[in-house]
Amino acid sequence: MEENKNEGGCCCGCESQDAINVLPSLQKAQNLENKAANREEVLELIDAYAQLARAEPQNYTALWKAGSYHILMGAAYATKKAEKKHHYNETIKYCEKAMMLHGGFRQKIEKGAAIWEAVDQLNMNYTDAMGYWYTARFYYFKECLSPIGRMFNTKMVLNNNPVIARIDELDPNWAGGGNFLSRAIYFIAVPEKFGGSKIKAADEFDKAIKAGPNYLVNRWGRARYLYSLTGNKQGYVEDLTWVLAQDPHNSGNTYPWNVYFQRQSEEMLRNADKLFR
Repeated sequence: MEENKNEGGCCCGCESQDAINVLPSLQKAQNLENKAANREEVLELIDAYAQLARAEPQNYTALWKAGSYHILMGAAYATKKAEKKHHYNETIKYCEKAMMLHGGFRQKIEKGAAIWEAVDQLNMNYTDAMGYWYTARFYYFKECLSPIGRMFNTKMVLNNNPVIARIDELDPNWAGGGNFLSRAIYFIAVPEKFGGSKIKAADEFDKAIKAGPNYLVNRWGRARYLYSLTGNKQGYVEDLTWVLAQDPHNSGNTYPWNVYFQRQSEEMLRNADKLFR
């Protein structure tokens, strides 16, 4: 089920009020998705999808897309920890609403199961909701918790694993290698005594790029998270130069995300000499 739509109109044959209200929001969201390049426009984009989700509570796409752009707001434009927390929590809420549209999943949740215990009910049509749900939790863990907070909240990361595994079963190349990218960052973030490995991370980045060769996020992520640590300046510069050379309208992720990756890449390249001194 990609999305559930109300069919039909009023008995007199005119357009339903829901249809009148929904269509402008959908058009606005689609237009903004092709041009949103700053904080204000991304907030407008979120609001457009949120309006659509309020008008059509069964609209799966509107729910997960509103959630995904809350991550972008938190990562790219939020400057305070409280603001980041807000946006990542909003992502989690929207994606959970999207998953709850599946009857089998909803029944398990209503019987007391946790999200990660119920994802076995979800099919391939729900990978975006699952993927952005766990991604928001990763961002929250990394950007919103103190080192001590992370020590006492490791389950927040560990409980993502069944969700990632379910996406692996349904669509291992989801989001142009999103699971490979997440595992790569995980291997970098975790100490070696707990399973961390830069060698394993490099392998996962290679898999991500193979799965999504045109996705900017994969090479941007490899430069930012791996090459910056291993001292591979040549790889770092090559990856970021490649990112900047791509068309943000036609490069895997949507335009608002690609603008963020390109701006980050430009800044990272400016500081490369300082980083690799």
